[in-house]
Formats: sequence, C-alpha cells, structure tokens
Amino acid sequence: MGVSRFRLPRLGRGIGRAQALSAAGVFAAAVLAVNVNWLSARTYVRWDFTSEGLYTLSQPTRELLRALDEPVDVVVLLSRADPLAVSVRHLLAAYRAETSALRVTSIDPDQQPAQFLAIQQKYGILSGKTEDGRIVTDASIVVARGDRHWFLTPDDLLRFDEEAGRVQPALEQALTEGIANVLGTEKATICFSRGHDELGLNDAGPEGLAELRNRIEKNNYAVEERDLRTDPGTALAGCRLLVVAGPKLRFGEAASASIVRAVRDGMSALVLASPTVDDDGRFSPSGLEPVAALAGAELANDLVLETDPGRRLPRGLGEVFFAEPVAHPVTRGLAHGGRPELDVLVSESRSIVPKQGAGVVLRTSDAAVSLGDVRPILEGRLGDVVRAAEPRRFVLAVGSELAKPREGAPAPRLLLVGTASVAENRVFRDPALYGSRMFVENAISWLSARPALVSVPEKPSRAIGLGLTEEALSEVMRYVLIYMPGSAAVIGLFVLLRRRAVEA
Repeated sequence: MGVSRFRLPRLGRGIGRAQALSAAGVFAAAVLAVNVNWLSARTYVRWDFTSEGLYTLSQPTRELLRALDEPVDVVVLLSRADPLAVSVRHLLAAYRAETSALRVTSIDPDQQPAQFLAIQQKYGILSGKTEDGRIVTDASIVVARGDRHWFLTPDDLLRFDEEAGRVQPALEQALTEGIANVLGTEKATICFSRGHDELGLNDAGPEGLAELRNRIEKNNYAVEERDLRTDPGTALAGCRLLVVAGPKLRFGEAASASIVRAVRDGMSALVLASPTVDDDGRFSPSGLEPVAALAGAELANDLVLETDPGRRLPRGLGEVFFAEPVAHPVTRGLAHGGRPELDVLVSESRSIVPKQGAGVVLRTSDAAVSLGDVRPILEGRLGDVVRAAEPRRFVLAVGSELAKPREGAPAPRLLLVGTASVAENRVFRDPALYGSRMFVENAISWLSARPALVSVPEKPSRAIGLGLTEEALSEVMRYVLIYMPGSAAVIGLFVLLRRRAVEA
C-alpha cells in the first residue's frame, strides 16, 4: 500500500499579498490624514456652542484682523486661576484663526516671575499680592506694535452692573479696540499750560509733574507745553486735552477765552486749580471762572479744612486729608456700589460749587469747614474760627461732558479739581497714595478718550449668581418633591416589571 504524499498549500504568496494590501492601506490612510490636515489648515473652522456666541467674532473684528500687514503682539498677564484666563485663551484662538500676524504670549505672574518682571519694567505695570498670595496687575492684557502699546484692565474685559446684578462680557470689544489703537500712526496730544507759574512738567521734585509726564508718554500720548500768553488764538491747536496744573498767577481774559473756545471746538480740559492768596491774605480768583462756568460749576475762593479725625492727617491744620470719591468714570476702581474703597489724599484744596450739568467726583465729609483768607492762621485765631463755622460737606471735584461740536467729533469733557496735589510726583512714588494715582490716571483716560476706531456689537449681559424669584422657588420645590422622586419611582417600577417578565 503506497503512502500518498500530503502537499501543504502555498501560503507564501497569499501572505505576501495580504502584507502588500495592508501596507497600501496604511499608506492610503497616511495620505488621507495628510490631506485632511492640509484641508483643515486651509479652511480652519471653529464652532461656538455658547448661548451668547461669546467666541463668534463680529464682522468688524474679522475685517480688522484680515487687514493686518504687520505683527501685533498680545501679552496676556493672567494666572491660571484667574476666571478670565479660559475665556481669553479661547477668544485669542479665534483671533489667530483669522490672521497669522497676531503673536500671543501668555505669562503667568505666579509661575513665571522673571518673565513677568521683564514685562512689568518694560511697560511700567503695577502689581500687588492678594491675601491668598496671587499676583494681580493693573493691566490684564498688553497689546503692542513697535513702540505703541495699549493696556486692557479687568474692567475693560467685563462690565459689571452691581445694581442690576448683571455682567456683560466685553472681551472682543476691548481686544479689537486695543489692536485698532496700536495700528494708528498719530498720537493724541496732551498739552500742559505754562506762563502762569504752573507746576513744572520736567520738575522731578516732590511737587513736580515729571512722573505724570512719564506715565502719559508710556500710554501712547504726545506731551507738549503751550504758552497761552503769546498767541491765545492758536496756542491750543492740535491739543486733545489741556492740563492746567496749579497756576499761581491769574489767567487773563484772553487766555481763559481761548480755553473756552478750544473746549467748545472739541478739546477736553483738566483744571487743577489750587487756591491762591493775594497781597491782603485773601484767597483770590484764578481767572479760570469762564472755564468753570462752561463745566456748569463755580470755583470758590477759599481753603477747605477737614475736621473729621478719621479723614484728616494728624499733622497740619486739616488742609491735608482724604477726600471721598463719588461714583463716576473718573473714580472707577475707587468706589463700588456707591461706597468708597480707596480714598484720594488732597492737600490745600479749594471748594467747587456744582451748578447745572456738573457731576460730583470728590467731596469731603460732612464735618469740613472753609476759610476765606489766611489771616486767622497767621494771627493764631484758627481754632476760634473753626469752632464758629458751621461744618458741612464740600465738593472738591466735578466733571461734565458737553455736546459734540459736530458729527463724528468726540464730545469735550471737563474735570475741575480744587487742588493740584493729586498729580504731583509724590503721588506716583508713595505706594500708600495709590488711590490718588488711580484718580489722576483715570482722569487723563476719561478726558482724552478718543472715539472707537471700530464698532464691535456688544454681547448680551447675563445675571450674576442666583436670582431666586417666587416662581423659581416653586419650580425648585416641584423638582425636588415631585419630579425627581416620581422619575425614580417610574424607573424602579419599570425595572421590577422587566425582571418578572424575564423570570416568567
């Protein structure tokens, strides 16, 4: 009986064919992945599922970003624990999807102290520590192009309405306007008057304005001095804002009239009118009464003394004290919900009488008095005069906004302050006077506000926290007592019946 030979199937050719097909499949998948990535890069699309469309860019923003032909740097100075960090990161991702000219750098002040210190010194950013050790800054985002930069504060990114209990996101508006501002080629000019013995713009002493000038120039403004005595008619040409800082000599009619004309034509003005004394020891007019009248106020010829021990400094006669800020754009960050959080230190201030259209910005306590001349001080009768005077509240600063002189022009604004001490160098050098520094910086920002270069639609506001009405409480009660127990009972009954059916 012969033994039949058993032949094995030829598997080598089949295995080789399968391996070739697998390799071809892998290669095809790789080619497909490359094509998908290439198409994704060419047609980048983001989906925004937020109910308010927080990360959907408006048409003006997209047009601005697509028109960028030079790099713009955006430096984010938010810690990881900051509630705004996630929103800012997602919004900047949407910005970068529209242009490659945007260079974003995120620096965590807590985790990257060396890099934060370099940025802080470069742009002059203030910082401090909270009770839990986190570093907070006065600028959350810096937008820069070349030597021009723009600061965005936390108040610029979110708008709170404490009375209504609502918050309105303003991330896109703030970022887009910041980019538009650094793209501009012209700097707004802030002029300082001279010729009436004002505080020195280049004076580095305690009572000079060198620190204020340095701060203004760091914020993309050109600073110039204008002498109103030579040619009052054209001396203020090109000024976006005029600062009159503590003149000791009286303004003439021509000089004050030129200021009034310039303000009516669109220029804003900051008048720091410290009290002045004449040869008879009486407090004299400053000559700026027409400017004050244009603002809807009157400059009083007096010296305000604070008698409240909680507000006046122990030294002096009461002429150095902490003024109380009133809710106003100039006092942003100083007062919240109608209650002051940071006070402004003033020294030797006159009072201001608000008339029609002037809003109160700073005021004393209700225990202040005023002097019409300095003779009681020189003669040692100040105590008797103060006791005989009727204590009351005095206004130290007022602000007003006038009508636009023409279509498209900015509305001129006026701020009258009864003292120039809020702008002196000591305010910027002493950390204890942070309230005064914030006041003068807010004043410059408010007065020199330029019209937005782009118009970004506002996002809808939403409620902060829980708004529990009677109807909402009733709905919660129905959910807790009826809907949730009922749903659990129905599910349990269904499971029980299902098990019985299976067992049967």
